[in-house]
Amino acid sequence: MSSEYEPEIKELLFSDKYVLKSGVLLVEGYNNCALYDINSGNVYSLNNSARNILTGKTDNSFFWEKLRDMNLCTTNTDKEKSMLNELTYVPSLQFAWFEIVSKACNENCLHCYGDFMPPTYRKGLDKFHSFDNSNLKKEEKLSFVQWKSQIKNVHDLGCETCQFIGDEPFLYRGEKGESVLDLAEYAKEIGFKFIEIFTNGTLLTREMINRIKDLGVNIAISLYSIEPEIHDRITRTRGSHKKTMEALEMLKEASIPTRVETVLMKQNETSAEETQRFIDKMGFSHKRLDVLRQNGRGDNLNLLPSNDSLLKHGVMASPNFSINKDMLARNLSNNSCLSGKIAITDNGDVLPCVFSRDQIVGNVLEKSLAEIVDGNRLIKVWQNTKDCVQVCKDCEYRYCCTDCRPSSLGTNQNVGEYLTAPYPKCAYNPYEGKWGKGYWKLDLEHKPIYINILEGGEEINES
Repeated sequence: MSSEYEPEIKELLFSDKYVLKSGVLLVEGYNNCALYDINSGNVYSLNNSARNILTGKTDNSFFWEKLRDMNLCTTNTDKEKSMLNELTYVPSLQFAWFEIVSKACNENCLHCYGDFMPPTYRKGLDKFHSFDNSNLKKEEKLSFVQWKSQIKNVHDLGCETCQFIGDEPFLYRGEKGESVLDLAEYAKEIGFKFIEIFTNGTLLTREMINRIKDLGVNIAISLYSIEPEIHDRITRTRGSHKKTMEALEMLKEASIPTRVETVLMKQNETSAEETQRFIDKMGFSHKRLDVLRQNGRGDNLNLLPSNDSLLKHGVMASPNFSINKDMLARNLSNNSCLSGKIAITDNGDVLPCVFSRDQIVGNVLEKSLAEIVDGNRLIKVWQNTKDCVQVCKDCEYRYCCTDCRPSSLGTNQNVGEYLTAPYPKCAYNPYEGKWGKGYWKLDLEHKPIYINILEGGEEINES
């Protein structure tokens, strides 16, 4: 569906004697509109009648007085000044994933975003999928020295936050036996203020824990279930739950800042909330349940959680927005999630997100990182606002909402474009101005359709 209006953000709207206060802005949608109040952080949803009043098509002093009672407008029209000129945002590198090892993991998770697995398992698969690889160029990997160079390059570009990740980062070995902790130590030495290692925890030892403690490095671990058999079924690795739990006990005992996350899928949805309660009880930090992204091996319909779980944990079904000056400035000109982020893989590829495996914007073995970060391919991704995204571009909440390009493309099973596919984690229908129980995706003709998630099945309404 195409817009019938020109998307615009408006400020200092007048009636005969009223004006919106400085920092209160009107954002129009296809059907409704919203007031963003930078001063309080609140976002107010308004219908089309209110939009007509605010844009001067109709007059209603009672409505304006109500806005004044809410501290959104004033009669002191000569004292208000525009804040739009202050909403400037210059993107810069703020976060980097260092994917230091690939094609080498000691687990074989059902949903792995990178299709990672143990080398022995991959060799077994190759026997059943033989092909002539005599003409294939051997993939060059970053050496330990090269990794240090890229870590420094990232820091030199102003980035002070990073995460070491991979199939399993504790499997990394440099040419002289260097480990991920040696790379983390170097990052600490040159000035990174936050360093996190994302691991399955199964390889952690007391010696490693002590060094992590000394370095002041954070740890992130995936725990798929409090139930051992469920966790092991997802990792497809017998005994993995026991080893992960042992690692968590050591991390807790050492008081190492640890984040424990749970990916929600069909296989663990019955124990997911209990798992989160366990994480809370252990005193570890965590985000809300991370609903399966349909990337890599996660692109499997048999892994999707039930409709009830999707509605409860995977879809925003009611407005819950806030706004501030910095957030609005960024979202007006940049992507709310991707801007300022890169991932560097062990073969030198640079990605806008570690989940966006086919969105390569450059390679550090072929071009300097500074050139890649300043290049048009990455800047285009960073500056991909909701004004570019199907359905979202017609929504009045587009500048105070979140985004996830990998989820958007994954949910659409690669139908549509990476930068424009509808955001699938929102149940709002801007064309009707109503919140429902569903999400947006694309049909085979790349047209947006709204999927109503109903008990017992799905109902598809085209818009």
